[in-house]
Amino acid sequence: MSGVLEGLYRSLAPDAAVLDVGCFGFRQVALAQRLGLSGLRHAGVDYNSYDEVPPNFEFRRADLSRERIPFEDDRFDLVVASHVIEHLPRGGEFVGECLRICRPGGVVYVEAPSERSLLLPGMPFAHDGFYSLSFFDDPTHVGRPWSPQALYRLARYYGCEPETVGHLTSRRARLLLPFTLLWSLVARRPEMLQQNCWAALGWASYAVIRKPASLHGTPAFHYYVPPRA
Repeated sequence: MSGVLEGLYRSLAPDAAVLDVGCFGFRQVALAQRLGLSGLRHAGVDYNSYDEVPPNFEFRRADLSRERIPFEDDRFDLVVASHVIEHLPRGGEFVGECLRICRPGGVVYVEAPSERSLLLPGMPFAHDGFYSLSFFDDPTHVGRPWSPQALYRLARYYGCEPETVGHLTSRRARLLLPFTLLWSLVARRPEMLQQNCWAALGWASYAVIRKPASLHGTPAFHYYVPPRA
């Protein structure tokens, strides 16, 4: 779990509203509980339906490749869209939707495979586990990976503040990679191989996007190139 995301949770008001876009596994609820943030109000949307959801969790189903996010404008203090945008044919419009339902002054957190996800070969074994080394290992990935620069520009195009962008990396994973890589291949440990390669390489990128306090509803998209000396 991203330390950046944990920091966002710690900055929320005790009763803040959080939306998990693509809420498979209800990981945002688990993160809040681990951080002792029991007063947060959680909601989620996903392509699949679920027979059981956490207590007091507001769930709505939607196919976001065809439909809007099924929540009203300006509702959530934090919108988390972790590894969703790469599954949608109109990623830019999807970020606009996340900003629409984010309250003025709130934050959208986006995480996705970065351009570095193109540097590794496909997962060499344990195919039944559905682990990924390459961007192309997941056949539901469409379009393109997302570099920090791309996420930064997208925030600016919507008139919002990209507070921070980057690759999710771990110095420890980089230092230990020669050993963990060899061990995971010899012992055939796909989860270890995936986790350590992702953290060492910066397989995923992220952006923290602040919606201006003066902006309500859907922000207008404006493509531009800033003046250069």
